[in-house]
Amino acid sequence: MTEQKRLKTLLFITGLIGITGLYISSSLDLRNIFKTLTAEYSAKITLDRQLRLYESYIFHVKQSGIYRMLYRYWEVPLLYEGSLNRPYIRVKSVETLYRWYVKDNAGRVYGDISPEEERFIRKKAYTNETGMINLSYFTSGRYLLEIFYNLYPPINSDEDLMHINLKLADRHIPYTDVKIEIIDPEKKIVKIFPHLTDFSIHRTDTGYLITGKSPEDKLIEVEMIVQKYPLEGFINHVEGVYQKALQANQTSAEKAIRILQSGLSIAVVLFPVFFYLFYLRYGKEKDFVVPQFISFIPDKSLKPYIVNLIFNSDAVYGDENGFYATLLDLHMRNKIKIKDYGTDLQIEILDEETDDPYEKKVFYFLKSFTVDKEKRFFSSAMLESRADSLYTARELDGLQMLKNQMDSVFRYKNPDITNRFLETSGKRIFYIFSIPVLVAVAIFSGVYLFTGINSHFLYIDLYPLFILSITLGIQVLMVFRTPSQFLGKWKNDYYRLKLQWDGFKKFLSDLAMIKKYAPEDIVIWKEWLVYGTALGVAKKVEKALKALNIKVPEVEVSRRTRFRLHRIYIMTGRNLAALQASRAAKGGGGFGAGGGFGGGGAGGR
Repeated sequence: MTEQKRLKTLLFITGLIGITGLYISSSLDLRNIFKTLTAEYSAKITLDRQLRLYESYIFHVKQSGIYRMLYRYWEVPLLYEGSLNRPYIRVKSVETLYRWYVKDNAGRVYGDISPEEERFIRKKAYTNETGMINLSYFTSGRYLLEIFYNLYPPINSDEDLMHINLKLADRHIPYTDVKIEIIDPEKKIVKIFPHLTDFSIHRTDTGYLITGKSPEDKLIEVEMIVQKYPLEGFINHVEGVYQKALQANQTSAEKAIRILQSGLSIAVVLFPVFFYLFYLRYGKEKDFVVPQFISFIPDKSLKPYIVNLIFNSDAVYGDENGFYATLLDLHMRNKIKIKDYGTDLQIEILDEETDDPYEKKVFYFLKSFTVDKEKRFFSSAMLESRADSLYTARELDGLQMLKNQMDSVFRYKNPDITNRFLETSGKRIFYIFSIPVLVAVAIFSGVYLFTGINSHFLYIDLYPLFILSITLGIQVLMVFRTPSQFLGKWKNDYYRLKLQWDGFKKFLSDLAMIKKYAPEDIVIWKEWLVYGTALGVAKKVEKALKALNIKVPEVEVSRRTRFRLHRIYIMTGRNLAALQASRAAKGGGGFGAGGGFGGGGAGGR
């Protein structure tokens, strides 16, 4: 992928991820996808000498044959008849197309029900519950339940003001839509404090309208300071009602979370802009005009492993193709001789004299797994047997050492070589920025998912914060994982050389172009095979040789070498991961939000 194409792709994807994360955090609650029951909730509170409440539930049953009762229960005394000498709620009427019931605080059952339904309600329903019942089960669909109440709440009052705190729900199914209308015809409300996870409040001609939504088991509460007037309820004399209410609603932690949520929303939207400006400063290269296809090796003075390290993928790490290309190059230079014996790939060391540091590592690796006393014959069977025996004996440390030894040649790195071609300060600076972000996202996500911290906040939902943090983490990670040269700059005119190697790789990957410029000299084909292996396109070069019916003996040597050693390398990594996982498994009526009168909420059984 060219640098400009990678830039455009990343800008598009990170922008799309940001918009998607913002949408999910604000408008799509993924927690409800597998919920079989949700509800839309509406309430109307009328301030008069008698405090009245109307509730409307539209239950969304998503699966038939699960629920026989759709209900609303309270955590305070609920009556259908009579009165109490302490705060309580009385049901005036219930309206629904199905049979309805009320089970009061003493367990008495009322309603439009049959004897069989009454027995079922006595057994199953909570006290202080009202709802609808269908013993044949509700099918999937929408069901309306309307309830009218008179409220007799606790009232904190001083000489001038009264404090009323109505907790409409705190234990309930998800409410996908919440609407609370407060009717205050005489303008008695002095101050109002809605306690919901996500809401907006507006003045109306008759009072206030509060809209929002409430995830499962989140607080829905309306706290009000009103002018003193005759109101049925249970009066408690409290001095300084207004000051106490203000003090109880100074929720600095919740404000900090909301500020953080707003900041994250801005961050995920503006991240592509930040990334683009960062790229312009640290990654943008000079323009060079280079042919799309190049049919010659751009620089034969570079060893195959250097081409693999610098010009194939990430310029900080080589990959196993650099090792295979080096073996093939050493074979063609008569430094080694590779022989395949069907069950074993052997490499005879003919001449190990070299000044190259990587080639020295390769010879050291080969001599570590030889089958003769003189250490001249490397055996893939010996290497595989060593890996198998360490895994079978569950020797984690020994297998880790073997994997490290293989990585020294399969994933070669040399900062001196990298720094010769590339200035990597941009990637280092981005690391410094991104690692704290990724760690913070990981810690917060773990805490959110596994500790239940969300339940410690009465009316703040951490779900949007969780989604936004994950979104920012994904955006950062996508740029974090780009090759070092993308956020770095090539020194001198090495970017031109990079483009030339890209053109050569593209040439070797295009059979039609190879046929057009196919050389007759076998030596050139051998060089193409070596550098094609270093660039990760050995199979395509082999395919072209076969299509052109050109016989190069090293083709089979190259193929067998890659096949056998790759299989051992992958197997060793998987076995090491399995042992590490195995070892890890063995280790191991008041003021403020929530103080209101009421509680409970809707559900189904």
